[in-house]
Amino acid sequence: MVIIWISIYIVFFQILPGLNEKYHECNIFHEINNQQIHSKVLRKFIDSVNHNYKTISYLNDNGVEETMMFPAKLGDMYDFLNVGDSIIKKENSIYYKVKNKATGRDTSFKLDTKCKDSLK
Repeated sequence: MVIIWISIYIVFFQILPGLNEKYHECNIFHEINNQQIHSKVLRKFIDSVNHNYKTISYLNDNGVEETMMFPAKLGDMYDFLNVGDSIIKKENSIYYKVKNKATGRDTSFKLDTKCKDSLK
């Protein structure tokens, strides 16, 4: 009986949470990988309505304001960004380039995930 309880514990508290995290990170990877941005940061805020995600807004290529939520893996980039900075990301890439408005300096950020597709 003890072996059964230990097995249940291992499955539900050790294996499944790791699979769920990996699945979630793969979803984030695919969403970000398909994203293309070439814009300036309009606003920077904590989205209290949406789980307090770190968020920025920018204008897309059609002049429509869009938002980008920052997963923990890109938290450093959010902290680095300022309103007015340029943010550039090519489609099918996990790299972002931020051009600081004040200094003109370029800084690159990479999205690291546990998703095997991101290792290509």
